[in-house]
Amino acid sequence: LLPRQLIHGDANDENILVDEAGVRPGLVDFGDFVRSCRVFDLAILLAYALFDGKGSSMTSLLADSVLDPAETMLILQRACAITAAYHSVCPLQRCEIDALYVLIRARNCQTILNAAHHFRLDPDPYKLVSAEPAKRLLRQLGQWDAATFSDALRAACQVK
Repeated sequence: LLPRQLIHGDANDENILVDEAGVRPGLVDFGDFVRSCRVFDLAILLAYALFDGKGSSMTSLLADSVLDPAETMLILQRACAITAAYHSVCPLQRCEIDALYVLIRARNCQTILNAAHHFRLDPDPYKLVSAEPAKRLLRQLGQWDAATFSDALRAACQVK
């Protein structure tokens, strides 16, 4: 079983505040605060932090762009760096690290489905702002199997 505790539940770039020096982080928006699996916070953070920053467009939601192998490798490196940093403050169990691949992908599926639902209710293009990066990240993560991804994260955290 995955360890449980109170989690923020929505650690993304809109809800993380830092001072000008980037030293004193803080969180806002506690609407998703809940007791759940500890690793869910890290998975949610990674689901957004691994977006490639290319933005979104209505037409690109329908297109399958070519994946750049170098960009895809940067995704894995960023995942390793963030996971290792988290692990240095809040040590992760092997089972938590091994769950991240599926949890990150699941959060991105949730992002896409939520965007589609809200767009259907109110066809404002802003409702799709996270859908394209989530879709692209799913494709990028699909370049690895769960074992390879988990092996890289465990190596970054020095967990056997």
